[in-house]
Amino acid sequence: MAEKNKSDFTVYIIGIAIIGFISFKIIGYILPDQEPNYTGTSLLEAVMDRNGGKEAWNAIEKMSYKKNFKLYNEDGSTEIDRKETHMYDFSQGTAREINWSENDTSYSLRKTATAIYQLKNGIVDTTVTATQLQSKLDAATFVVGLPYTLDDSSATLTYEGITEFQKKSCHVLKITFEGSKDIWRHYYEEKTLSWIGYWVHTSDHYSLIINEEMIEVDGFTLSRKRKSYRTDASQNPTYLRATYEYKAYQIEK
Repeated sequence: MAEKNKSDFTVYIIGIAIIGFISFKIIGYILPDQEPNYTGTSLLEAVMDRNGGKEAWNAIEKMSYKKNFKLYNEDGSTEIDRKETHMYDFSQGTAREINWSENDTSYSLRKTATAIYQLKNGIVDTTVTATQLQSKLDAATFVVGLPYTLDDSSATLTYEGITEFQKKSCHVLKITFEGSKDIWRHYYEEKTLSWIGYWVHTSDHYSLIINEEMIEVDGFTLSRKRKSYRTDASQNPTYLRATYEYKAYQIEK
């Protein structure tokens, strides 16, 4: 009889455990998912993890791609129509090269561990300064490296909550950089953390960049097509400033 009572008690305990587990699962389905309590840093970490991972990005040894872009004046006329080839080598130090042609003239912007210069039809171009070349190179590599280039010791990251951006509910990440007055706001879709675009307030204008198409390359989510607009202080577009198309990505680790 004692053994029977012990057996019944065991069955009773197991039954209670099963009922508790089922109840827990049912409550989990009924209740809404709890949103992460993001900070600026934790949101960026989550975005990087969703888009390939910072560690994997830092492991890249070589990267190349083709970039086509057009810049437009306020009246809609074309200011620049250019096709570039970008090649970056991080295997031994950092070597970068951007090549393009304009009006039957070939250009090559190159940076090695010790020098930065531009060639014009194979001859060193003395009409541009090292500072101008560095600025162009920094802009190109900064954008293609987003969101990873936001993970920088000079950056202050602030989470500004959720807002509607391009008719989507998005997390807002505000970024400022030491030594710069520019204010960046990046927008990531609320559930998937997909990068929808960003808005930049510089010293003399506002720029709104919309990611129209992204592409998956070796586990990374990279830009495929985007448009840039000048806007007013309320983020209302005033005119189309630029269109960008990236293709032929190649990555070596």
